[in-house]
Amino acid sequence: MITSNIEVILIVTGALTATMLAQFVAPSWILRHAYGEVPTGVVSIALARHWGLLLFCVGALLIYSAFYQPLREAAVVLAAVEKGGFVALFGSSLHRRPMALIMAVGDAVMVLVFVFYLAGL
Repeated sequence: MITSNIEVILIVTGALTATMLAQFVAPSWILRHAYGEVPTGVVSIALARHWGLLLFCVGALLIYSAFYQPLREAAVVLAAVEKGGFVALFGSSLHRRPMALIMAVGDAVMVLVFVFYLAGL
């Protein structure tokens, strides 16, 4: 079922991931509302912007791979690793932040879907 609908899945998950471009544009606002923290210096803001841009690129790559099959498996592996890494951070105090928890659960679901796709299900 996942394999037969992978193009739509990639477009939706890619679009959701690409929304993090907002963090590139407004890092302080996003971090305050999503994680309850505000970056306190130039380096923190630069890293937050970079993270937002990186996530946008991962989302764009997922969308592109929906239309370009030779890239699909590599894009799905990359996104699964990135999202799995974010989910793994929830052994920390991030699990107490409601918006961060929602994002982590969403990423965990995406990782499962991507693993099922890679397994041929």
